[in-house]
Amino acid sequence: MKRYLLVLVLTTTIFGCGELWKSGTIDLGNKPVIVDSYAPQNVKPGEVWKILLKAEDKDGDMKDIVAKISPAGRSFFTYSITPIHEGERGQFAGYLFVKTPPSPYLRGQMFHLTIFIRDKEGRKSDPIGLLLHFNGRSETEFTVPENWQFASTNRLGAIFSDYLVEYVREVTSPQE
Repeated sequence: MKRYLLVLVLTTTIFGCGELWKSGTIDLGNKPVIVDSYAPQNVKPGEVWKILLKAEDKDGDMKDIVAKISPAGRSFFTYSITPIHEGERGQFAGYLFVKTPPSPYLRGQMFHLTIFIRDKEGRKSDPIGLLLHFNGRSETEFTVPENWQFASTNRLGAIFSDYLVEYVREVTSPQE
C-alpha cells in the first residue's frame, strides 16, 4: 500500500512539474520600473546632492526605495531605505537627497550609488547606478532640466550618508 501511495505521489509531482514547464514562465505580477533618473555628478563636500527619480508600477504596490552607496569600484557597504507615500505607490516623480559631510578628505573621491525599488510582493525594479564625484566644482546649484521641473518640488526623502561620515572618520583616524 505504501509503495502504491509513493508511486502516486511521485507520478503526480512529475506530471505536475511537466505541465508547469510547458506553460513557460508564470506571471507573478508586475515589478516596479524606474522610468528615468537625473543627478549632477560633481558635488563639493558639505553640499546636498539631489537625485531626481521617476518610477511606476502597474500593480500600484511600490513599497520603498533602496539606495546603496560605496566608494567607486568597491562592494556596497550600507543601505538606506526610503518608504514610498501611499498616494505615490502606482507612480511618482520626485527627488531624493544626500547631505554630504564637509570634509576636505572627500575631495577627489568617487562614490557609486545604486538605487532600486521594492514592492509589497518583494519584487525589485532593475537597479540604476549613479556616480558622485567630490571636487572643487559644484553642480548642485544646477538648473533643473525642463523635463524634470515637475519632479524638483516633490521631496521623496533622504538617503542617509552614514557611510560617507564613516569613510571620512576612517581616512582621518591615526593608522596603527
